[in-house]
Amino acid sequence: MYKLIALAIVALITVLAGFSSATQIVYDDSLCAATRSLYTVSCSTGTNGLVTRGYSTLSSLPSFPTVGGFPGVGYNSTNCGGCYEVRYLPNGRAFNFTAVNDGGPTQAVLCTDEFLRLTGFTRENVPDNVQADIRAVPASGCGFTE
Repeated sequence: MYKLIALAIVALITVLAGFSSATQIVYDDSLCAATRSLYTVSCSTGTNGLVTRGYSTLSSLPSFPTVGGFPGVGYNSTNCGGCYEVRYLPNGRAFNFTAVNDGGPTQAVLCTDEFLRLTGFTRENVPDNVQADIRAVPASGCGFTE
């Protein structure tokens, strides 16, 4: 009986791990700057840093310009360089982005051009609160070898 309950719990956790969560998304022009040094983002140095892994600028990352900030991705985070799928449900558009910075406690920050491409908005008509579903995906989804 206990084995069956334990197996059911493991199965439920496995299923739930694949679900995405609605997150506010915003944009930042500086994440579109190809020559921006990775020393200026949270995921710079440290054991888990992107500079430590041999990258120097945003454009040196295989997913550029789809890079961004994500909640909890701070200095030396194990989520630095993590790959996330962002999906804007009203139009079904989606892309993967590499986490290079902290997005703050409740939002993801994307390169402005990619944010606008995803949502279909222009700078002039972006609503105050844009929500998207975001989920972790394998690093290969952002062009990294695993």
